[in-house]
Order: sequence, then structure tokens, then C-alpha cells
Amino acid sequence: MPSGSSLFESNSDETTPMRRERPLLENWTPEQAARIRAATLAADHAAVDLDTALGVAESVQGDLDGITIDVVTLGESTFPSIGNPFVLGAQSQTVLFMFLTSMTAATQLVLTRQLGVSRRMLATPTSVRSILLGELAGRFSVALVQGLFIVIASTLLFDVGWGDIAGASAVIVFFSLVGTGAAMVVGALARNPDQASTVGVVLGLVLGALGGAMVPSELFQEPIATISQLTPQYWAIDAFRELVFYGAGLADILTQLAVLLVFAIVLLALGTVGLRRSLTRG
Repeated sequence: MPSGSSLFESNSDETTPMRRERPLLENWTPEQAARIRAATLAADHAAVDLDTALGVAESVQGDLDGITIDVVTLGESTFPSIGNPFVLGAQSQTVLFMFLTSMTAATQLVLTRQLGVSRRMLATPTSVRSILLGELAGRFSVALVQGLFIVIASTLLFDVGWGDIAGASAVIVFFSLVGTGAAMVVGALARNPDQASTVGVVLGLVLGALGGAMVPSELFQEPIATISQLTPQYWAIDAFRELVFYGAGLADILTQLAVLLVFAIVLLALGTVGLRRSLTRG
């Protein structure tokens, strides 16, 4: 009980008859407040004074059984019981920000051309292949670090589980390749950094929304549910769902990984061809 505070407050004044004093419930623990409410109710409706009712409530409170809550799901549950509410958000945010970070990194490819860095590199014995591999490795590293950062931070701060380590690592790597290819495509086609930044962010947000990185794809209705499967985000999130919710391993998500690999190969091929042409044009 806080010092200086009274257990009871009087509801009487000089013009009204004296009434029973009632306890103050502010700054009390839930157990104390419940005991006082029970005693007040008993005193109001039974022929017993408040002090006696308070003593009885205190004596029986510890003997009362706790409340048992049974949760029953009728029909099929959209999401399995996972216990940790942060799991869904961690999966979707990992995919969303890996792709967005890759898209923002595409501006550096445009700046490389505008500042003449590509021309100076080509003037050296450095081959076009080496330059392209360097750009690819840079974009890949950015996406990979972003994904690993979210995974590690969510695990340490929010106790988020990611299932099979090999499977989760494969999803991170394959989706990093997808982000790398998309960044190279945008970087090769954009004419200036502002255009690359705008297109990249819009593309990342739209694909993220369609792929279930903002609203779970399990809640989509047709035709959005089908359109969602045309995005790499959908397959990355679906792989995480299998690993975490259903205890799947690397062998169980080979379909999702194969789809991500197809996306990565197509985007990397288009990005490499486009970036080679833009570099040789200066």
C-alpha cells in the first residue's frame, strides 16, 4: 500500500447522512483490488460489516482455483498455433526489406555510369566480366547482409524461430540472388539515380504487397491469390511458413527454392546483358 494513502474514503459530507466507507482501489495490485471488490459486494448485499467481509475474502482468496481456458478452433485455422506473435511479421519483413534494400542499391549502378567510373575501369586491363561480377557481388552482399541482420535481430530480441537452419539459409541466399538480379535490371535500364530510386521503391512495395509481405497471402481472395504466386516474395514467404509452422526441412522446400532460382536466373541474365550494354556505352 502506498505510504500516505488511506485504505478507505468517506462518501459523507456535512449535508448528507453518513454512509459506509469504501476502499480506494487506485494503486493496488489486481489481487488486492479483487479482494476489496468482493468484500464491498458482500457488505452491500449481506448483513455483515466491511471489515468482516474483507477478512473472509482474504482468507478464501488463496484457496480458490485458477481459471482454466480451453481454446477450441472450429473448422480449419488459417495459421497454426505458433505461440510467438512476432513470427509472422519477422518472415514478411525479412522478405520485404531484403528486396527494398536491393532496389535502393540499384542507384549506385546508375551513378557508376554517370560519374564515369565505368569508363575509367574499362580503360584499365580490368575485363567487363570482372566488372559485372563485382557489381553482382556488391548487390548480393547488400541483400544478404540485410536478410541476416533481420534474422539475427529478431531471434535475439523477440525469440523468433526460423526452423531448419539449412532451409532458412537457402531461402535467404536464393532470395538475395533474386534481389540482386532485380537491382541489376533496374540499374541497367534507369537513366538517372532518381528514376532508379523511384522505380525500385515502387516495384519493391507493389511486389511485396502482392507477394504477402504486408498482408498474409493466406487472406487473399481470387484473383489476387493467383497473381500473388507470380511474385518471388510469395515463394520465399511460403518457404519460411513451411520451415517454421510445419517443421519442414531443406528437402521439403525444394519446390519453393526452384521457383526462386528460376526468378534469380532470369533476372540475373537480363540484368547482366543490360548492364554490359550500359557499361560499354559509357
